[in-house]
Amino acid sequence: MISPAAPPGPDPAERARTVLSNAPTSVMEVGADLTVVLDVVAVDTDGSLVLLVPEDGPLAARVAGQAVPVTVRSALVSPVPGPDRRLDSVTVHGVVEAADDVGVALEVLLAAYRDQPVETVLRPDASTLLRVSVVQLRLDGEPVDPDAYAHATADPLAASSDEVVAHLLCAHPEQVVQLAHLLDRDLLQGVHAVAPVRVDRFGITFLIEGLAGSRLTRLNFPAALRGPAELPAVMRELHRRAAQVTDCPFTGDTRGS
Repeated sequence: MISPAAPPGPDPAERARTVLSNAPTSVMEVGADLTVVLDVVAVDTDGSLVLLVPEDGPLAARVAGQAVPVTVRSALVSPVPGPDRRLDSVTVHGVVEAADDVGVALEVLLAAYRDQPVETVLRPDASTLLRVSVVQLRLDGEPVDPDAYAHATADPLAASSDEVVAHLLCAHPEQVVQLAHLLDRDLLQGVHAVAPVRVDRFGITFLIEGLAGSRLTRLNFPAALRGPAELPAVMRELHRRAAQVTDCPFTGDTRGS
């Protein structure tokens, strides 16, 4: 896995919440003999996970009428091609059981997938609602305080991050190179390629590649953003500042362009 980006940035609780709220897929392990890919997962306000699974599937059968210890693994991945695209990974240890608040759980799921067709959630074969209570969790192997996680919120730019990254690389590769001029000069020595891989409310995470290998670094915004609507203005300001840099050790290319 690529070395994690250095602070400042989202704290571990927010990063964990963001992963679980936005991971494209998650995997649940039940005991030593059952592993299930979870396609429909949402995070409730208290941090518990709400799942919709096939009523005739092995997970529903295992959970029927009881609370079962489980492990859930989720990860965010970079849209930029590479041998290891994982950005943040979360492992949750908790307990899964049938949701006793069906109406509330269903509203949580529909809200999480409000920008997708309703059939993404309400598939004919997926009609058992489960809830996972989070007991312990780790972010990239490091413990996260469950209380801090329960009170955290997912990053407001996470849902659109991949789209922003793809737009920068495809439509504005020259501006990506220019933005690299604002990164730490010491990190740019010998670097031959850079690429943005993630955007959050605090800034942009860049992948930089050179003779020493690959690593992640951050370009922070002047202040944390409240939502995606504030991103265009702060990007214009970053480009303005970058255009004023006349001497930079990086003269390479963008990864994935």
